[in-house]
Amino acid sequence: MYPIVRVVKRIPDGSIWQRYRAYRLPDLNGAARVYLPGGTGWWNPVGGWVTAADVRGVSLFHPDLPFVVSCHGPENAKRFYIDIVRGSTIGERLIEYLDLYLDVMIDAARAVSEKDEEHLHRLDGAERMAVLQARDDVRARIAKSDPLFDPASEYFALPPDASGLMPLLPD
Repeated sequence: MYPIVRVVKRIPDGSIWQRYRAYRLPDLNGAARVYLPGGTGWWNPVGGWVTAADVRGVSLFHPDLPFVVSCHGPENAKRFYIDIVRGSTIGERLIEYLDLYLDVMIDAARAVSEKDEEHLHRLDGAERMAVLQARDDVRARIAKSDPLFDPASEYFALPPDASGLMPLLPD
């Protein structure tokens, strides 16, 4: 069976911006992986949502990488949401990361875009530069077909016995 972990996304003021519960899959190449079945509930301070039944996802957290990778969507239309982060803390029951506003997205047609760059002024100069460097690294990895951004890679492969896991609600 797969243990249930709580995933918490914080913003630079320390407050929680999102949280959800997911199933912890076996780690791969130092990356912690969590699975979110369709119907998983999410919480944030302005409300919450439940993913559609056909939207399954796997998220990756690595303590040495300045980004968190989420691959989600219907099987034939996976997309990516990549948060640029200060760091990820990975525990047995809790995974936390500190989001630094800037996000890189890859849609189902593999088009790359960004959002929330207008919030970078809230960071000090050195951290703002680190965020932009991390963004450039993510874009370079995407251009080189890094498996971290390939929905068919082993990072996002779901073990056969995990496909029947039930959706979880945030706590």
